[in-house]
Amino acid sequence: MFSELWPVYAELTSGKVYGCNFIVSATGVVPNVQPFLEDNNFAVGQDGGLKVDKEMRTSLPDIYAAGDICTTSWEPSPVWQQMRLWTQARQMGWYAAKCMAADALEEPTEMDFSFELFAHVTKFFNYKVVLLGKYNGQGLGSDHDLLLRCTKGQEYVKVVMQNGRMMGAVLIGETDLEETFENLILNQMDLSRYGEDLLNPNIDIEDYFD
Repeated sequence: MFSELWPVYAELTSGKVYGCNFIVSATGVVPNVQPFLEDNNFAVGQDGGLKVDKEMRTSLPDIYAAGDICTTSWEPSPVWQQMRLWTQARQMGWYAAKCMAADALEEPTEMDFSFELFAHVTKFFNYKVVLLGKYNGQGLGSDHDLLLRCTKGQEYVKVVMQNGRMMGAVLIGETDLEETFENLILNQMDLSRYGEDLLNPNIDIEDYFD
C-alpha cells in the first residue's frame, strides 16, 4: 500500500497518510478526582481538579491536595502556569507538606519560589530539554515575538518576547543558557536594544548579563 520511503506511516481519521521517522504518542492528563467526590463537597476547577488555595488547601477543612489531582485557584505569577508534569507535582507535594506543618505549628507560610517561574527539565532522545515561563506563548495572545537559533544535531533555542521582555524559552541541547534566561524572565529587563543579538552564538550573554 505504501512505498518504502519512510520507516513509519501514520493514517489519520481523515484518510490522509503521512510518512515519518518515528511517532511520539502523548495522552494528556485528566485529574482522577472521582474517588474523592463521593459523599464529599469539594470545590472543583474548570479542568476537573480539586481547587486549592495558595497554601494547597482544598475547600474542605484540613484536607490538602497537590499534583495532578488539584487545580490552583490563586492569581499566578505572569510567567508561571500549572501543567500536570511530574516535576511540578513533586514541587507541589513538597510545598503542601510545608504548609501542613506550618498550619499545625500556627506559623505563616510564604509562597514557594518554584511558583514564581514555570520551569521543567527533562531529556528527549538523549537531548536535554528545558522549558521556561511562557515557553509556548501561553496566554500572551498574538502580541509576542519569537527569536530562534538552531544548530543541526546540537541545539535548538526559542525565546518568547513581549514588549521587549523575555517571557519564556525552549532550550534543547547543552545550551548553558537556562540560568541566564531564568534571571532575564524573572527580572523582566527591557531587552529591546539587544534584538537578535540575544541569541548570537558569538556573544557570551551569560557574562554580559552576569
